[in-house]
Amino acid sequence: MTRPSMASRRPASLRRSWLFTSGLDEQMQQAALDSRADVLVADLEEFTAPVDRPAARPRVAALMVRCRAQGAVAAVRVNRLAGDGLADLRGVMPGGPQVILLPCVECAEEITALAEAIDLFEAELGLPAGTTEIVPTIESALGVVRIQSILAASERISACLLAAEDLTADLGAERGPDGLELNHLRSRFLVECRAAGRVAIDCPFNYRDLQAQAADLGWARRIGLKGKCTVFPEQVAAIHAALTPSPEQLACATETVARFEAARRGGAAAGQPIESPDYHTARRLLARDTEFSAWAAQARTEWPNGEPS
Repeated sequence: MTRPSMASRRPASLRRSWLFTSGLDEQMQQAALDSRADVLVADLEEFTAPVDRPAARPRVAALMVRCRAQGAVAAVRVNRLAGDGLADLRGVMPGGPQVILLPCVECAEEITALAEAIDLFEAELGLPAGTTEIVPTIESALGVVRIQSILAASERISACLLAAEDLTADLGAERGPDGLELNHLRSRFLVECRAAGRVAIDCPFNYRDLQAQAADLGWARRIGLKGKCTVFPEQVAAIHAALTPSPEQLACATETVARFEAARRGGAAAGQPIESPDYHTARRLLARDTEFSAWAAQARTEWPNGEPS
């Protein structure tokens, strides 16, 4: 079995899509693989009934190998350790998952306990020590206000995910495709993750309204979010399109930078002058594209079936 390594996986900062799929249903798992999501999350919590978890765990372990073979980051959401979480870990860790997601995190001690359990499984199975990442899921107001202590609880934490439905229920808010009820927390969540040096994974857009989804992705990109989770394979392409610099955007950014710097040097510039906020936005876009290009060059050498899209 090919063992995972930190060097051979897409960096957390470039994981645009986190697609959740069933722990048991093979058709759903294949559809998830076919979507070419950056991260495939086999879910043993909400997407797998308790009675099905014993059968699902070895299937998930096998799925992890298939994920890595096509360049997707292999992830599993286990149950809370007070429930089926330890049994989930014992069943899936032989497959070498690269990321373990923990639901409903509300305190640092939950992360500490998970990290200790992963330490033991890595040692027992001969997995490279420290290479299994942890991603907490924040699903309550209490989790939000404690997020800094949660994110500081383990060096294994690479990113953090914000929930939608459970968090909205905890707040007693009304759901809507415009996302108004969660936008304030999505903004705060990004700030908290940035302050902690972790990647923020935006909450899923759980409606099938394409126009509203496009608006939601545009809002997320505008405030600086770089990754989003979803439960619909058909949303992956739209997420990638929204969160990857397009050729048109790059051409515009290149021109913006060139015109601004020419004017700064005292040269003549046609058209309206470039404003400094637009210049800095363009520079960030070009830097982001450089990150993607460097990763694509590396990926071409590592996956015989082609680099991840």
